[in-house]
Amino acid sequence: MKEMSNFRDTETIDDLILGGLRVIQKTGGFRFSLDAVLLAHFVAVKDGYKIIDLGTGTGVIPLILTTRARNLEITGVEIQEEIALMAQRSIKLNNLEQVTIFNADLRALGPEHYGKYDLVVSNPPYLPVNQGKISPIKEIALSKHEITCTLEDLVITAGKLAKNSGKIALIHRAERLPETISLLKGKGLEPKRLRAVHPYQKRPANLILIEAVKGAKPGLAIESPLIVYNDDGTYSDEILTYYNGGETGAR
Repeated sequence: MKEMSNFRDTETIDDLILGGLRVIQKTGGFRFSLDAVLLAHFVAVKDGYKIIDLGTGTGVIPLILTTRARNLEITGVEIQEEIALMAQRSIKLNNLEQVTIFNADLRALGPEHYGKYDLVVSNPPYLPVNQGKISPIKEIALSKHEITCTLEDLVITAGKLAKNSGKIALIHRAERLPETISLLKGKGLEPKRLRAVHPYQKRPANLILIEAVKGAKPGLAIESPLIVYNDDGTYSDEILTYYNGGETGAR
């Protein structure tokens, strides 16, 4: 149903099955994946946190985070103007005054953002430009390949934006875990929590969730594996709990 005057024929309004939240997405372009949902539920969030999501895309991570704690101030940064505007409309659709989305290159964020955030989150592009076929659809290409932002670019920016003792949380390919840890530690961001994501119980991990703390002492907790699917292809019980209205229902 076209509930907004600026809703386009090339878009859908999709139910997140979470606290009544809905998100606007393109029918033939970039659409959020389960990876963003996993990250939004992995991060440790406290009431009153100031949070920034780098490369927010459709804004789904900020949307979900509004259900995780109260009195949050959330900013989403998206380099593609059209996608940023679409995310802004999703925020308006859900009447979320605590979320702001703006169009910018995360690498160019200025000093007014430095040291301001309790939590920096990102579901970045997974693939270097020399790996895999780059999509002819620009928005998909930018979301999957490091065309405008490498993992190192992201870590450098996250380190600037986080407060002292602030958290940085990412989801990435399991095969890039050594690189991710090396980059984080090299920028004074100490990995403190790590969780491997397995598509099925008996298959190797294909993703990792990692949370680092700026200026912390070494000491990494490796959490229990997250299994996405049961053997019959249905979602695991843990994944299903992500769609029950959120941890607090706080909006």
